[in-house]
Amino acid sequence: MKILFFSHGKRANGGAERCLLDLIKGIKQAHASWKIYAVFPGQDELWEMTRPYLSGYAFIRQPWWLVRPQKRGWRKRLLFGLQKQSAIRQTRNYLRAVAPDIAVTNTLATPIGAWAAREENIAHHWFIHEIPPLARNLVYLFNEQESLRQVDALSQKIIVPSQFVSEYYKHYFPSPGKIAVVYQSIDIVPPARPRVDQPFTIGMLANFEPNKGQHIAIEALREVVKEYPDTHLLLIGGNHSRYAQEIKESVIAYKLESNVSIVEHTIHPHDYLIQADVALVCSGFECFGRVIVEGLKCGLPVIVPDKPFGRELIREGYNGFLYNRDDARELARKIVLLRQQDLPTLKQNALNSVENRFSVHSFAEEFISIINPAKP
Repeated sequence: MKILFFSHGKRANGGAERCLLDLIKGIKQAHASWKIYAVFPGQDELWEMTRPYLSGYAFIRQPWWLVRPQKRGWRKRLLFGLQKQSAIRQTRNYLRAVAPDIAVTNTLATPIGAWAAREENIAHHWFIHEIPPLARNLVYLFNEQESLRQVDALSQKIIVPSQFVSEYYKHYFPSPGKIAVVYQSIDIVPPARPRVDQPFTIGMLANFEPNKGQHIAIEALREVVKEYPDTHLLLIGGNHSRYAQEIKESVIAYKLESNVSIVEHTIHPHDYLIQADVALVCSGFECFGRVIVEGLKCGLPVIVPDKPFGRELIREGYNGFLYNRDDARELARKIVLLRQQDLPTLKQNALNSVENRFSVHSFAEEFISIINPAKP
């Protein structure tokens, strides 16, 4: 059996990319004789981390038909048209060389792999991790309805990471059985617990960008320290963006330097997250709350926005708390409330809620049963 994956990202800091890494690893562990190939847009850490499990790979730049809102225009459409033919040609050449049984595009961001697979008569599946109109950080370069009609036509199956995403797309892909839900694996073996004498620490694992909401965490912390001045916020996923600089300036302006630590992007984020007493999510939107599961698997109660991706995983007062993302003061109240709870019980509940769930093995086997039901 030969499977070829198309990745739109080359780093390992995004949910879709980490999902792909776990999937490739799980398939290879379950079926050592299978050959797995991948196409990346460039050489970086994702390629480096997946390489031990791959029989081959290629670096092909794949133009996106999802773009930043400010980039949508005739110039970008023209550039896409100029780049796509070269990308399809290169991809078709690689498909001929590899001759996979199945091709899988691991993103909605680019259709290049799907178009090339159609030309080579190779079965294609689409693993969608995005809902652009809800996330609002990307928009369709062309007409949304027409783009999704192509996704439907170019896919034997459309795989999504949560029931929430399935509900959203069922109106676009109405064919019975076309959409399948597969929960991602999140395999974590947490390191040793932090010292007992450390301050109460809130861990937030997310790439620094407005949708992830680090600014909301800072605003809430500003309120929390009025009642609990020893509270510490650990922000994991720092970068060199303008938004990251604004966060650092806010920390200084609010005189929170002793209450906030920032860790730059790392391929070992759980080594830091486990140092916390509670995990915090401030995202405006997620298709699947991967970071929520990561927090729970680290044995941390998680405070999340009262949104579908949060409600699918968190039970109020059992393994975490829900809050109105538009209200930093409410978030502050939930943090204070959590500090007043029986923290050891909440931590045990967090572990119990993900016990025997989200394993690499089950993820790979469920995925395989969908894309290749005839061959267990």
